[in-house]
Amino acid sequence: MSQATQLLRRRSDARRVAPLPPLSDDHANYVARFTYPARRDVRRLMRSSSRLADLAIVFPGAAYAIASRHTPLELRKAAIAQVEAGEALKTVAATLGLPLWLRRLPPEAFDQPIRALPHSETFTRRIASRMPADPAHSATWLQAVTFGTRACSDDFTLWLADQSIYAEPGDPERMFGVLASYAWHSRAPQTRAHSLIVVPWRPEIAFDTALCAAKSWFSRIRLTLQLSHGAVSDPWLSGGLVRGYTFVPLLDQHEILTEARAMQNCADQYADRLASDRCRLFSIRRHGDHIATLEIGPHAREAGMLTITQLKGRHNLAAPLEVWQAAYAWLAGQTNLRRMPPRTFPDRQFDNAAWTDMLADYRAATEGAPWLPHAANPVVFDELENEMGELARRAGVSSWLFT
Repeated sequence: MSQATQLLRRRSDARRVAPLPPLSDDHANYVARFTYPARRDVRRLMRSSSRLADLAIVFPGAAYAIASRHTPLELRKAAIAQVEAGEALKTVAATLGLPLWLRRLPPEAFDQPIRALPHSETFTRRIASRMPADPAHSATWLQAVTFGTRACSDDFTLWLADQSIYAEPGDPERMFGVLASYAWHSRAPQTRAHSLIVVPWRPEIAFDTALCAAKSWFSRIRLTLQLSHGAVSDPWLSGGLVRGYTFVPLLDQHEILTEARAMQNCADQYADRLASDRCRLFSIRRHGDHIATLEIGPHAREAGMLTITQLKGRHNLAAPLEVWQAAYAWLAGQTNLRRMPPRTFPDRQFDNAAWTDMLADYRAATEGAPWLPHAANPVVFDELENEMGELARRAGVSSWLFT
């Protein structure tokens, strides 16, 4: 048989194939709820068989997995055969690698390949009450649940699923990357990063508390990376003993972390300000006890002059009058109060070896944690902190940490 004859026969056979029946108006409207790139394949799937059309209605995620071709071909064929044979949804879901609880989500939820999700009975029972009420929120919600599974644990995933923060679209890796790492390290006491956590994550923690704790933890990591011993050597002013109070400059991570723990204050959030020479911190002590923390910075109205910009007691409460008097007496005895602002900020590099070591266990447990940068520097840390600030705005969290 000639090639032309074969070609004509194939064309003739193609013409003899009966066209697929059109969808009903209800089914056509239903297909329109799927993400645009998947609609053509979902429509074809629903037209090919009444049972596959029913599958799309009762389990949109399974229909999406078959139609969008993200699942391997042999598994899609097996799932189609199971549907046509009338087998249980549980069997079809298992073939496609989907948890059965996914059937509760609407077509709008599926706009990306479906990655591994928890299958356990406990998770299935608990996730049911955490589904988004608005179909328009379901895609971002499912992306967050998927990310929580990759980045932390089932408990964290359930906690994330319970939050009302999915009205706007967003990238979960950028939104929750630091938060997930903080939650994971909260349960990893063997790690260096765990030792920097003050308020650990737990399943019952409020979202605003967790976000503020994660931001504080991340700032302490920044402090550790930016202010290694010797990174800042100039205290600007001299320490000393005045009126029974000792003024001790705080220049490196260990001194600042010790002060923050002793005073229960925010001294450990000053890494960037110290590294960029915008201020200096001093611990005020009496007989070895930590009494107050003093911040020295540029005078607001007198250019080139240093002054006391903040003086706080324990828990950031007001310092006693006698401490203020001692502080001003100490300041009056200084000979280097004139300091012009630097024209350029000093380039103090992050300790990348410490960053790599700090995240080694987390990366090993989460396929490398690609949502966190491999190289630490001010730019990427600023970006991550900005993302946390955006998450705070989205969640309505108000705190000086995000100002």
